[in-house]
Amino acid sequence: MFRVQIESVGVTAMYVTKVEKVREYKVTEQGAYKVRVRYLLHKGVGAKKLQLRLFTIDVGGYTPLERHAHEHEVFVLQGRVLVRGRGKEVVAGSRDVIFIPSYEEHQFKNVGDETVEFLCTKETGEIPDVLKKRG
Repeated sequence: MFRVQIESVGVTAMYVTKVEKVREYKVTEQGAYKVRVRYLLHKGVGAKKLQLRLFTIDVGGYTPLERHAHEHEVFVLQGRVLVRGRGKEVVAGSRDVIFIPSYEEHQFKNVGDETVEFLCTKETGEIPDVLKKRG
């Protein structure tokens, strides 16, 4: 982990770490199956406006079907993922980008024969709840 701290104003200027050093959590929300997440960037490391998460969905797995106030910007790193939203379904793959607006119902489902990984943003200035519980 690499962090530059500007002591005079207490602002974190830069944070760099390896993905493998960020703890992975099982997604436990109702409706999730075989999904894990790493909170790469969030308020706890200096990101005041958003979270950057790395989701992993094992073969046959899926996220909950949900809708909420925040939008998502998604970049698929690997695998084939069925994206449900606004009454349609689209299969996305490596290097595809996806935008999901606020309050659009959506779900991600691994429809391939390998693990799906994607980066996903969440506009929030909060520390993820699972990290708050760690103390």
